[in-house]
Amino acid sequence: MEEKDIIELSTDIVEGLTKLALGAEPGLFSGRVIKSLNEHPKLEELKSLFTTHITNFKGSYKTAEDLKILSDFRYNIVSVYQSNQK
Repeated sequence: MEEKDIIELSTDIVEGLTKLALGAEPGLFSGRVIKSLNEHPKLEELKSLFTTHITNFKGSYKTAEDLKILSDFRYNIVSVYQSNQK
């Protein structure tokens, strides 16, 4: 997967988790990711990765280390999400 694809998929996963947490239900026009999340076998792990990332988030990404943390989070959440598709 290219970096652009990882960024897009991780954004879809985070948006899907957020929408579900706020009570949204996937509908006919919802994206593939949000439709799959509530039945995903690793939903708890995805939620844990997201909440850990949010808990440790400092409000912005100012340093190279901060950007590495964001990149690592994106890679990890995508890896967990895709692990059931192999």
